Order: sequence, then structure tokens, then C-alpha cells
Amino acid sequence: KARAPARMQARGARRVEERSADNAYSRSARHKATSHIRLLVQPGAHRLRVRAWCSAIDVKQRLRDACGVPVGFIRLFHGPRELPNLARMIDLLPSSSRNSSSSSSSRSRVVSLTMRAQNPSDFATGCYLQAWGGQAEDAEMPVPLTKLLSKCQQGLAMGFAPQLAWDGTGGTYVLRDASRAPLAAFKPRDEEAFAPNNPRGLPGKLGQPGIHGSIASGEAHVREVLAHRLDHGHFASVPLTLQAEAVHPAFYVHSHVALSRYGAKVGSLQLWVPHDDVAANRGAATFPTREVHKIALLDMRLLNTDRNDSNILVRDMARDAAAHRTPSLASCSSS
Repeated sequence: KARAPARMQARGARRVEERSADNAYSRSARHKATSHIRLLVQPGAHRLRVRAWCSAIDVKQRLRDACGVPVGFIRLFHGPRELPNLARMIDLLPSSSRNSSSSSSSRSRVVSLTMRAQNPSDFATGCYLQAWGGQAEDAEMPVPLTKLLSKCQQGLAMGFAPQLAWDGTGGTYVLRDASRAPLAAFKPRDEEAFAPNNPRGLPGKLGQPGIHGSIASGEAHVREVLAHRLDHGHFASVPLTLQAEAVHPAFYVHSHVALSRYGAKVGSLQLWVPHDDVAANRGAATFPTREVHKIALLDMRLLNTDRNDSNILVRDMARDAAAHRTPSLASCSSS
């Protein structure tokens, strides 16, 4: 009778020990699951499983083995941001899924990246223009954007340097085509008002409040790209716009190097719109009501508070055989 309790105690101890081992194993398994991140790299749909603390250079080495592209030629983008070599993959995750072990969090621990093969010697000529980020590798990039880039590149290759426009609070450079006609306007982010390389005597720190307190310096060019994308069906006549990077000695550098890799400037590239005047030089009574309403609707959708009569372009259109003219309006940015 005295031995029975001892046996029962031994069994109980073994059960506790087994449960403790199961818990320890489960914790270890969860830790291993959350210590890795799955990467989806386009183009090519490369799927990689990497440790959460690995860096961008580690990912590039994996991609080199998979694609045969030298590490020095690989550029990685997470959305619109280019990743430096020391960027950690765990920092790209939402804060809610960095330390969680739930199944829903594990599904969110997938990071999408865009790879771009870039020969560094492309920038050595000092004359370079290309779509920013993964757009350059996007086979589905709209044909009009591709044509605009191609014509701008041709003009630069023929020696037609970008020309700084005389108006505006930031740097706006006019690019010309092979026939010397104005083709596009390039607005670098580091030359916006209160950005480091502003050529109008308004230098500042990138990210500080700009002309409008709610818009940080260096972000105006992104708003122009979004305005074009949100102008569905070209309803408000927002010019064709894309985000691009460029290198040219004509660009202004005040006291800081260009704020991107290889010294390239990142900004908006906007199709040049032929026009006869700006709204500031015309009487408002001459504008068709429908044209005004189209721009007003766009501004309400974009929450744009910067509309003024200097960033509305006017083009005279023939109305009848008597050569009377009625103006057509187009939205543009004054920055």
C-alpha cells in the first residue's frame, strides 16, 4: 500500500515532464516559423525564404545564384523605395506581424520586392533618364509612357540639355525632342521648395513642411504622379506623368549630393502641354463652365488646396468658321 502513492507520483512527474517538453517544442517551432520571412521578387516570381534579420545584400546574393546577375548590378525596390544593402527584411514588415506567431501573422510575413538589373556604367556618361523603380522592368508599362521616355532619351543623346524654367518655386527642367521642340518637364524632388537643392533660394531639409504645411518637401512630385493616375479617362486633362530618375550636369546641386543611388535625381516627368496662356492672364468669364467644373471635381477628389490661376493652362480652340476662339483648360502644377 505504501508503494502505490510513489508509483502514482512518478507517473505524474513523467506526465508533467512530457507536457513541459511538448510546450518547449511548440515554442521552438513557433520561434523557427516567425524567424523567417517569405519574399516574392518580380520579375520572374522568385520565391525565397530568408531569415528575418537578413539584409538586402543577402537577398541579392541569393538572386545572383538564381538569375546569374552580378550582385553589383542588382537593385531592389520595396514599393517606390530603393533598398540600401544594409536594409533588413524584418523592417519591411508591418509592426503588428514582426513578433507575432499567429497563423494570420505568418501569412502577412510575405514581402514583395522588385528587382532591377542596372549596369552602374549607365550613369557614367552623365546623361541618363529612366523610369524610377520597378517601372523600368514592367513589361506592361503603358505605351504612351514608354514613348515619352524614348523621345526624351533621344533628345538628351543629341546633346539638348535640360533647361531650367524661369517660373515656379522649385526646379522645373524642360526636356526637348530631336526637333528641339519642348517635350516634357522634369521636376526633381530634391529641388522642390525647401528641399536641399532648391535653385530658387529656398533650400531646406528634405521632409520638412513645404510651401503648404501639410505637404512635406520632396513629396510634391509624387502628388503629380497620383493626380495623373486618378484622372480617369483623362477627364480633367492632367498631362501624362510618371516617376523617373535622371542624371545630367545641367541639374542644380546646392550643397548636397543628389538624394538617390549613383547620384541620380528622382522626380516627376510630365508631358509638355502646348498652350497659349495661363489662366492668370485671361478673364474668368471667357472660360467654359464645363472646363472649370472638370478641374474643380479633380481638386475635390485629390483634396488639392494649391489650385490658382497660374497652374491652369489655357489653349485657344477654334469654335466656328468665323475664327472665334473658345479656351480649353488643362491642369498642371506650378511647382
